[in-house]
Amino acid sequence: MTAVCKMFKYMTKEISRDYMMIMLIVTPLLVGALFRFGVPLLEEKVLAGFGYGDVVKPYYELFSWLLAMLTGMMFAFVGGLVVLGEIDEGIARYILITPPGERGYLFSRIILPAVISGAMSAFLVVLFALTPLSLIKILVMVVSTTLCGIITAFIVVAISSNKVEGMAVGKISGLFGITFFAPIILNGIVKYLFFIFPMYHVGVWALNGAVYSLIVSAILFVIWVMVLYKLFRRKFS
Repeated sequence: MTAVCKMFKYMTKEISRDYMMIMLIVTPLLVGALFRFGVPLLEEKVLAGFGYGDVVKPYYELFSWLLAMLTGMMFAFVGGLVVLGEIDEGIARYILITPPGERGYLFSRIILPAVISGAMSAFLVVLFALTPLSLIKILVMVVSTTLCGIITAFIVVAISSNKVEGMAVGKISGLFGITFFAPIILNGIVKYLFFIFPMYHVGVWALNGAVYSLIVSAILFVIWVMVLYKLFRRKFS
Protein backbone atom coordinates (compact mmCIF):
# COMPACT_ATOMS: atom_id res chain seq x y z
CA MET A 1 0.00 0.00 0.00
CA THR A 2 2.93 2.32 0.74
CA ALA A 3 4.24 1.80 -2.80
CA VAL A 4 0.79 2.52 -4.24
CA CYS A 5 0.61 5.74 -2.21
CA LYS A 6 3.99 6.76 -3.59
CA MET A 7 2.73 6.11 -7.12
CA PHE A 8 -0.33 8.24 -6.43
CA LYS A 9 1.85 10.99 -4.95
CA TYR A 10 3.95 10.95 -8.12
CA MET A 11 0.76 11.34 -10.16
CA THR A 12 -0.33 14.37 -8.12
CA LYS A 13 3.05 15.98 -8.85
CA GLU A 14 2.52 15.38 -12.56
CA ILE A 15 -0.93 16.98 -12.34
CA SER A 16 0.43 20.02 -10.47
CA ARG A 17 2.77 20.74 -13.41
CA ASP A 18 -0.05 20.76 -15.96
CA TYR A 19 -2.35 23.79 -15.77
CA MET A 20 -4.87 22.16 -18.07
CA MET A 21 -5.35 19.22 -15.68
CA ILE A 22 -5.53 21.58 -12.70
CA MET A 23 -8.38 23.41 -14.43
CA LEU A 24 -10.17 20.11 -15.05
CA ILE A 25 -10.08 19.43 -11.30
CA VAL A 26 -11.22 22.95 -10.36
CA THR A 27 -14.03 23.06 -12.95
CA PRO A 28 -16.65 21.10 -10.91
CA LEU A 29 -16.30 23.60 -8.04
CA LEU A 30 -16.87 26.53 -10.41
CA VAL A 31 -19.81 24.82 -12.13
CA GLY A 32 -21.37 23.94 -8.77
CA ALA A 33 -21.18 27.57 -7.65
CA LEU A 34 -22.67 28.67 -10.98
CA PHE A 35 -25.60 26.28 -10.55
CA ARG A 36 -26.21 27.18 -6.91
CA PHE A 37 -26.14 30.95 -7.28
CA GLY A 38 -26.56 31.57 -11.01
CA VAL A 39 -29.70 29.52 -11.72
CA PRO A 40 -31.88 31.11 -8.98
CA LEU A 41 -30.58 34.53 -10.02
CA LEU A 42 -31.48 33.80 -13.64
CA GLU A 43 -34.99 32.84 -12.57
CA GLU A 44 -35.45 35.87 -10.36
CA LYS A 45 -33.88 38.57 -12.50
CA VAL A 46 -34.49 37.39 -16.05
CA LEU A 47 -37.14 34.68 -16.45
CA ALA A 48 -39.51 36.21 -13.88
CA GLY A 49 -39.61 39.37 -15.98
CA PHE A 50 -41.11 37.34 -18.83
CA GLY A 51 -43.55 35.52 -16.57
CA TYR A 52 -41.52 32.30 -16.39
CA GLY A 53 -40.14 32.63 -12.86
CA ASP A 54 -40.74 28.98 -11.87
CA VAL A 55 -40.06 27.30 -15.20
CA VAL A 56 -36.66 25.91 -14.14
CA LYS A 57 -37.61 24.93 -10.57
CA PRO A 58 -39.04 21.46 -11.46
CA TYR A 59 -35.65 20.58 -12.93
CA TYR A 60 -33.50 21.63 -9.97
CA GLU A 61 -32.57 18.04 -9.17
CA LEU A 62 -31.15 17.55 -12.67
CA PHE A 63 -28.53 20.19 -11.96
CA SER A 64 -27.32 18.06 -9.04
CA TRP A 65 -27.08 15.03 -11.31
CA LEU A 66 -25.16 17.02 -13.89
CA LEU A 67 -22.73 18.30 -11.25
CA ALA A 68 -22.20 14.78 -9.89
CA MET A 69 -21.46 13.49 -13.42
CA LEU A 70 -19.02 16.29 -14.11
CA THR A 71 -17.16 15.74 -10.85
CA GLY A 72 -17.10 11.96 -11.18
CA MET A 73 -15.76 12.08 -14.71
CA MET A 74 -13.24 14.90 -14.37
CA PHE A 75 -11.09 13.35 -11.64
CA ALA A 76 -10.93 9.91 -13.26
CA PHE A 77 -10.40 11.56 -16.65
CA VAL A 78 -7.32 13.32 -15.28
CA GLY A 79 -6.01 9.94 -14.13
CA GLY A 80 -6.50 8.60 -17.65
CA LEU A 81 -4.56 11.55 -19.10
CA VAL A 82 -1.69 10.85 -16.71
CA VAL A 83 -1.61 7.23 -17.91
CA LEU A 84 -1.49 8.41 -21.54
CA GLY A 85 1.38 10.76 -20.69
CA GLU A 86 3.32 7.91 -19.08
CA ILE A 87 2.68 5.72 -22.11
CA ASP A 88 3.93 8.54 -24.38
CA GLU A 89 7.09 8.87 -22.29
CA GLY A 90 7.63 5.12 -22.28
CA ILE A 91 7.65 4.77 -18.49
CA ALA A 92 4.30 3.04 -17.99
CA ARG A 93 5.68 -0.42 -18.78
CA TYR A 94 8.55 0.08 -16.34
CA ILE A 95 6.13 1.10 -13.61
CA LEU A 96 4.15 -2.09 -14.21
CA ILE A 97 7.16 -4.28 -13.28
CA THR A 98 7.67 -2.52 -9.95
CA PRO A 99 6.41 -4.30 -6.78
CA PRO A 100 2.88 -2.79 -6.91
CA GLY A 101 2.51 -4.28 -10.39
CA GLU A 102 -0.45 -3.86 -12.70
CA ARG A 103 -3.03 -3.85 -9.92
CA GLY A 104 -1.16 -1.20 -7.96
CA TYR A 105 -0.78 0.92 -11.08
CA LEU A 106 -4.48 0.60 -11.92
CA PHE A 107 -5.44 1.45 -8.33
CA SER A 108 -3.20 4.52 -8.12
CA ARG A 109 -4.07 5.91 -11.56
CA ILE A 110 -7.75 5.05 -12.03
CA ILE A 111 -9.45 3.58 -8.96
CA LEU A 112 -8.09 5.94 -6.29
CA PRO A 113 -8.85 9.11 -8.32
CA ALA A 114 -12.34 7.69 -8.94
CA VAL A 115 -12.87 7.11 -5.20
CA ILE A 116 -11.72 10.67 -4.49
CA SER A 117 -14.08 11.92 -7.19
CA GLY A 118 -16.92 10.05 -5.50
CA ALA A 119 -16.18 11.78 -2.20
CA MET A 120 -15.94 15.13 -3.96
CA SER A 121 -19.22 14.47 -5.79
CA ALA A 122 -21.01 13.83 -2.49
CA PHE A 123 -19.52 16.98 -0.96
CA LEU A 124 -20.27 19.26 -3.92
CA VAL A 125 -23.79 17.90 -4.50
CA VAL A 126 -24.72 18.50 -0.87
CA LEU A 127 -23.02 21.91 -0.86
CA PHE A 128 -24.55 23.23 -4.08
CA ALA A 129 -27.89 21.37 -4.24
CA LEU A 130 -30.76 23.57 -5.38
CA THR A 131 -33.32 21.24 -3.78
CA PRO A 132 -33.13 18.76 -0.86
CA LEU A 133 -31.94 15.29 -1.85
CA SER A 134 -32.57 12.00 -0.05
CA LEU A 135 -29.62 9.95 1.20
CA ILE A 136 -30.39 7.10 -1.21
CA LYS A 137 -30.49 9.51 -4.14
CA ILE A 138 -27.12 10.99 -3.18
CA LEU A 139 -25.69 7.47 -2.80
CA VAL A 140 -26.91 6.40 -6.25
CA MET A 141 -25.58 9.67 -7.72
CA VAL A 142 -22.12 9.13 -6.23
CA VAL A 143 -21.77 5.43 -7.09
CA SER A 144 -23.12 5.70 -10.65
CA THR A 145 -21.11 8.79 -11.58
CA THR A 146 -17.95 7.33 -10.03
CA LEU A 147 -18.36 4.23 -12.20
CA CYS A 148 -18.91 6.55 -15.17
CA GLY A 149 -15.60 8.18 -14.34
CA ILE A 150 -13.79 4.83 -14.34
CA ILE A 151 -15.36 3.92 -17.68
CA THR A 152 -14.40 7.32 -19.12
CA ALA A 153 -10.78 6.83 -18.03
CA PHE A 154 -10.69 3.35 -19.61
CA ILE A 155 -12.16 4.68 -22.86
CA VAL A 156 -9.64 7.56 -22.99
CA VAL A 157 -6.65 5.24 -22.48
CA ALA A 158 -7.94 2.44 -24.72
CA ILE A 159 -8.80 4.59 -27.73
CA SER A 160 -6.30 7.47 -27.58
CA SER A 161 -2.67 7.34 -28.62
CA ASN A 162 -1.59 10.54 -26.83
CA LYS A 163 -2.84 13.22 -24.42
CA VAL A 164 -4.10 15.49 -27.21
CA GLU A 165 -6.30 12.72 -28.57
CA GLY A 166 -7.22 11.88 -24.99
CA MET A 167 -8.72 15.33 -24.48
CA ALA A 168 -10.90 14.91 -27.59
CA VAL A 169 -11.94 11.36 -26.70
CA GLY A 170 -12.70 12.48 -23.14
CA LYS A 171 -15.17 15.06 -24.41
CA ILE A 172 -16.92 12.46 -26.56
CA SER A 173 -16.95 9.80 -23.84
CA GLY A 174 -18.63 12.36 -21.58
CA LEU A 175 -21.76 11.57 -23.59
CA PHE A 176 -21.75 8.20 -21.81
CA GLY A 177 -23.04 9.91 -18.67
CA ILE A 178 -25.39 12.25 -20.51
CA THR A 179 -27.49 9.23 -21.52
CA PHE A 180 -28.97 9.62 -18.02
CA PHE A 181 -31.17 12.40 -19.41
CA ALA A 182 -32.51 10.34 -22.36
CA PRO A 183 -35.55 8.82 -20.59
CA ILE A 184 -36.33 12.20 -19.02
CA ILE A 185 -36.26 14.47 -22.06
CA LEU A 186 -36.96 12.09 -24.94
CA ASN A 187 -40.29 10.55 -25.90
CA GLY A 188 -41.19 7.58 -28.03
CA ILE A 189 -39.02 4.78 -29.30
CA VAL A 190 -35.94 6.95 -29.89
CA LYS A 191 -35.01 6.93 -26.19
CA TYR A 192 -34.51 3.15 -26.31
CA LEU A 193 -31.49 3.68 -28.54
CA PHE A 194 -29.62 4.39 -25.29
CA PHE A 195 -30.77 1.16 -23.60
CA ILE A 196 -27.25 -0.34 -23.60
CA PHE A 197 -25.87 2.49 -21.48
CA PRO A 198 -26.10 2.00 -17.69
CA MET A 199 -26.76 5.68 -16.98
CA TYR A 200 -29.92 5.46 -19.09
CA HIS A 201 -31.36 3.04 -16.55
CA VAL A 202 -30.22 5.24 -13.67
CA GLY A 203 -32.23 7.98 -15.36
CA VAL A 204 -35.26 5.68 -15.50
CA TRP A 205 -34.88 5.05 -11.75
CA ALA A 206 -34.61 8.79 -11.05
CA LEU A 207 -37.77 9.29 -13.07
CA ASN A 208 -40.04 6.60 -11.61
CA GLY A 209 -38.13 4.98 -8.73
CA ALA A 210 -38.15 1.50 -10.33
CA VAL A 211 -35.58 -0.60 -8.44
CA TYR A 212 -35.21 -3.06 -11.33
CA SER A 213 -33.71 -0.21 -13.37
CA LEU A 214 -30.84 0.02 -10.88
CA ILE A 215 -30.29 -3.73 -11.15
CA VAL A 216 -30.11 -3.51 -14.95
CA SER A 217 -27.78 -0.53 -14.62
CA ALA A 218 -25.47 -2.45 -12.25
CA ILE A 219 -25.27 -5.39 -14.69
CA LEU A 220 -24.45 -3.07 -17.60
CA PHE A 221 -21.82 -1.24 -15.54
CA VAL A 222 -20.08 -4.58 -14.84
CA ILE A 223 -20.15 -5.53 -18.53
CA TRP A 224 -18.81 -2.16 -19.69
CA VAL A 225 -16.03 -2.14 -17.09
CA MET A 226 -14.94 -5.70 -17.91
CA VAL A 227 -14.83 -5.08 -21.67
CA LEU A 228 -13.04 -1.73 -21.39
CA TYR A 229 -10.58 -3.06 -18.82
CA LYS A 230 -9.45 -5.68 -21.34
CA LEU A 231 -8.93 -2.93 -23.94
CA PHE A 232 -7.11 -0.86 -21.30
CA ARG A 233 -4.68 -3.72 -20.59
CA ARG A 234 -3.85 -4.10 -24.31
CA LYS A 235 -2.17 -0.67 -24.22
CA PHE A 236 0.61 -2.22 -22.12
CA SER A 237 1.03 -5.51 -23.99
